[in-house]
Amino acid sequence: MGYYSDVALCLTRTGAAQLATAIEAHVSNTTEDFASSAIKELVGGEPAHKDVDSGAVAFFWSGMKWYADFEGVAFVESFMADLEYAEYYFIRVGEDYDDIEVNGGFCDNPLGMRLERRIVMDGTG
Repeated sequence: MGYYSDVALCLTRTGAAQLATAIEAHVSNTTEDFASSAIKELVGGEPAHKDVDSGAVAFFWSGMKWYADFEGVAFVESFMADLEYAEYYFIRVGEDYDDIEVNGGFCDNPLGMRLERRIVMDGTG
């Protein structure tokens, strides 16, 4: 079992290029195949969304165990810590209602990635 979160990471063109460089550097500097494959599996593939004009990309993971103990998660968190604030936007929504983490300054991104909280009523009456 465990605690699951929905997680998204949006990067500018520059942030995406820095991610590719960071992945390559990490993979070439480690002999741990498991760690390298965990990182490549998490952020080494195609992003979930791309904006061709701006070069922005977004990764999305649904129902993910987002623990820093996992190599891929630790890599992403370390990468964000070293990235310029304006180059990324990160959202994690946990299972608990008030477990929300938002970080980064790329909140006005062309992909429209955002966190919404709203009231909805179905029906009339």
